[in-house]
Amino acid sequence: MRAMPLRAKITIIFLSLALFIFVLNLIRKRSLKIEHSVLWLGVSGVILVASIWQDLADSIAFFVGIEYPPALFLSIAIFFFLVILMHFSMELSKLKDQNKTLTQELALSNNLIKDLQKRTTYLYEDSTLNEG
Repeated sequence: MRAMPLRAKITIIFLSLALFIFVLNLIRKRSLKIEHSVLWLGVSGVILVASIWQDLADSIAFFVGIEYPPALFLSIAIFFFLVILMHFSMELSKLKDQNKTLTQELALSNNLIKDLQKRTTYLYEDSTLNEG
């Protein structure tokens, strides 16, 4: 097993810490909800641990049967992206159902308002005819 060059190791550590801080900043600004940030914080944590303890990542790769350790990182990245895509697909389905319900409720409310306006107009016209 060949050791990762120091410059590459420092770059990966810096990028994983930058991702972690970026996600925390998005949470602080309320641009990202905590439940959506867990996966991103997990990704940055896994990258950080794997870059600091390269021997651990190499051992895991060989234990799983991956002969080329960097392929482990690619496999982990693909897995995380699939999990994130599934999570957002579930959120999108939920929002679609909520949107349909809200649209139906709005249509019922608009229908009720129009009905009340007609009744009010009718009552107003009827009262002005009785006065005159």
